[in-house]
Amino acid sequence: MKAKFFFHVRVAEVVDPDYEGIEIQARDCLAEAIAVARRIVAEAVLLDEAVGDMTFEITDCNGVLVAELPFRCCARLQ
Repeated sequence: MKAKFFFHVRVAEVVDPDYEGIEIQARDCLAEAIAVARRIVAEAVLLDEAVGDMTFEITDCNGVLVAELPFRCCARLQ
């Protein structure tokens, strides 16, 4: 069964809210977040921007935090 999740981006104390969210299977939530974070990290590297403080705060449709995913954990360094 699909559920709606929101992928808010936090940089230090500033949150960029995701107002649209995405409907996906709950079991796919973390994999989707990792895929999106990797794309953002790749773009940031090309633009010579830091991602060390960037984190996804994943919430459900009720606003309950279900996971936090630091972007630095999504980069493959080797």
